[in-house]
Amino acid sequence: MKKNSVLEERRKHVDEEVRRSVDLSFQIVDRIHEILTEKGLRQKDLALLLGKKEAEISKWMRGTHNFTIDTLVAIENALGAPILKVVHQEELVA
Repeated sequence: MKKNSVLEERRKHVDEEVRRSVDLSFQIVDRIHEILTEKGLRQKDLALLLGKKEAEISKWMRGTHNFTIDTLVAIENALGAPILKVVHQEELVA
């Protein structure tokens, strides 16, 4: 994705914690999109699998939704694929 210089300049002035939160949110959305594409599914299909309205899923997929652990687990179960990976200390040392 092409970076916008104005946005990148503004991004430099955003609090680091907020920046990391937004970055992680976009990574989660990117991963969900990746899984959907791999499985030949659309957001509408995800909505049906989760028993949600398509508009709600669309809001989630904008990258600004604050996903709960329960929501992520429900999405993982519905899609049959992992979204997040928790790194244990042992993995960091190896």
